Amino acid sequence: MNNLSKKQIFTVLIMTQVVISATYMMAKFALREFSPFSLGVYRFLLAGAVFAGLLLWRREFILPKREDRKTFLLLAFLAVPLNQGLFLYGMKYTFAAHGALMYATTPIMVLLLSSLFLGERPTVLKITGIALGFLGIILVLFDQGIHLSAKTIKGDLLLIVAVITWAVYTIISKKLLKKYPPLVVTGYALGLGALMFVPFGLPAVIRQDYGQITRTGVLSLLYLALMTSVLGYLVWSWGLSKLEATKVSVFSNLQPIIASLLGWAFLSEPITLRFAIGAAVVIAGVFLAEKG
Repeated sequence: MNNLSKKQIFTVLIMTQVVISATYMMAKFALREFSPFSLGVYRFLLAGAVFAGLLLWRREFILPKREDRKTFLLLAFLAVPLNQGLFLYGMKYTFAAHGALMYATTPIMVLLLSSLFLGERPTVLKITGIALGFLGIILVLFDQGIHLSAKTIKGDLLLIVAVITWAVYTIISKKLLKKYPPLVVTGYALGLGALMFVPFGLPAVIRQDYGQITRTGVLSLLYLALMTSVLGYLVWSWGLSKLEATKVSVFSNLQPIIASLLGWAFLSEPITLRFAIGAAVVIAGVFLAEKG
């Protein structure tokens, strides 16, 4: 993939958003049967094992340079115990649409941080594109239905903090990707992060009611571990190694659009005029941000 054109890189990132768009729905399915922390333990131990196998197979199990080891540990803590602990706990108390809306603020967070720490210029087109994308997502998600209550606000606040940690993870991993391949950065972050998460999640694993777990719960767990954590995280790092952080993050704005289209295709959910307008605004926003 080293000689791909920019259009081909964009295509890979868009195709990966199709996979990631189902994450919020799968998380809701899994959280009906797993507690947030027990789900996190199994999800990331499985993902970490897959990454360990890939690193061995690719012969990229290397010891990071001494000056980078603390950074790898920080990246691992941000990726799993902090970001995913907050995400899974927050998703238990809010709706899938709210999760998509909260994570739609990722490009805004990344734009601010990349301007401060990576020297990426916040051009007018970039800012306009990100703002348009966020506006379009609001139109789409209000079409699906946004619900406010004390319970959902608690979940939403947790998700906002999760998004901030994800933006910081993106900036730090961007710096490491100048020295290490995407598989090494992602594999070490997820593997070490899984080990860090175990002490937090072990009590929940012990208390977990395994008798209520169905095939749906197991399949949802496998989807989150293999498709989101392995494929999604790896392509995110690969994209960061090829493009500016802001340009990679803006593709996450496509997730609510793709999720709604999947619902239309497989669940016969209607496509309304407001959705079509919102989708067009999001796509225009992504286009402008890339041009910027």
